Amino acid sequence: MSDHPEVSISGLSSAGEGVGRLDDGLVVFVAGALAGERVRVEVSDRRRRFARGQVVEVLDPSPDRTSYACPTWHAGCGGCDLAHLAPDGQVRAKQQIVTDALTRIGKLPLVPTVEPGPRLATAGFRTTARAVVIDGRAAFRRHGSRAAVPVERCDVAHPLLEELLTEAAYGAATEVTMRVGAATGERIVVVDGPADGVRVPADVCVVTSDAVRAGARRWIHEEIDGRRFRVSGGSFFQTRADGAAALVDAVRDGFGATVGFAAKTDGGAGLGRLVDLCGGVGLFAATLASTSVELVESNRSAAADARFNLADRGDAAQVSTVAFEQWRPCPADAVVADPARTGLGAAGVAAVTGTGAAAVVLVSCDAGSLGRDAGLLAGQGYRLTRCTLVDLFPHTSRVEVVSVFERVESDPTTPA
Repeated sequence: MSDHPEVSISGLSSAGEGVGRLDDGLVVFVAGALAGERVRVEVSDRRRRFARGQVVEVLDPSPDRTSYACPTWHAGCGGCDLAHLAPDGQVRAKQQIVTDALTRIGKLPLVPTVEPGPRLATAGFRTTARAVVIDGRAAFRRHGSRAAVPVERCDVAHPLLEELLTEAAYGAATEVTMRVGAATGERIVVVDGPADGVRVPADVCVVTSDAVRAGARRWIHEEIDGRRFRVSGGSFFQTRADGAAALVDAVRDGFGATVGFAAKTDGGAGLGRLVDLCGGVGLFAATLASTSVELVESNRSAAADARFNLADRGDAAQVSTVAFEQWRPCPADAVVADPARTGLGAAGVAAVTGTGAAAVVLVSCDAGSLGRDAGLLAGQGYRLTRCTLVDLFPHTSRVEVVSVFERVESDPTTPA
């Protein structure tokens, strides 16, 4: 076999790698390759069922192949793993990845068209980043490696974040998490390791991860959909403000299109009794109108932020600090769930369906877990009626999908 075999690429995997076959028929996943291309590959990992490799030469390029100017990417940063694919091609590829997951993993007999969401900015948008520290500087990991590349420039970072990535010094810290408020300009850095040698602009709040775990309260604020949110150093929040707003719109539209809920923030009964599962700091609980809401969140920092952010709802808002697997379902008219990449799983789906909700909106950041969860929900009598791709992560293979499920009422004339 040639050291650099020629491979024809038939498609993209959910991880953004080209998929092809070696001369002996073994499936190979090729970093840097695009669907429809013929490439030369350096095979770096060969196993019984598949191999992995990297492009060393593009023989027949895809018409969607493009160049990307970011010098940190050219130096080997693995963050933007689809930056060589034109933006429209990225969206089409992600739509296909989601469709494939719903069909192959979810085994749904009917899959609605995965619609593209609003076109969001592809540069200068990211407000959160985690970086390793090499010789006192922020650095990003290489693709599939523990090695790291110092950040010379980051084209996807918000300017206030890019300053922290490229100009700040982090001493003997091992990793840092940075977050900025796009609307407020507030900034926070959470440091793994000692903070003594950290040198950042005077406006930046610095706290160690040890202090956060011990209960230290340090936060910034962000504004989404006319609401102001407190976001602490130990809490999860979406990595871009415009993306968070787009998710709110997609969830609101999803409920409205499904069962006629008036999911508006300007008063009225709205969604009736709402459950916000994996609710974080209260993004959806605060922006979707409901007569009452129970937010379920296992992270104590995020739950504390949610109580603060929902304080104006008074007794109509309840926050339960518990993992959804241990949560005791309460009756609800609607459920919105925004789990981590691992998704809901059987326990989460049981929690959702235990509410008896007529409509469920699932916000997923992994196509595989979405496919599994959609299949589980279908098995419990919920039909997938709408699927919207909200591209929060351009230049990457990561997906964000808002999926709407309706409870299918059983036909009383059908024998049990």
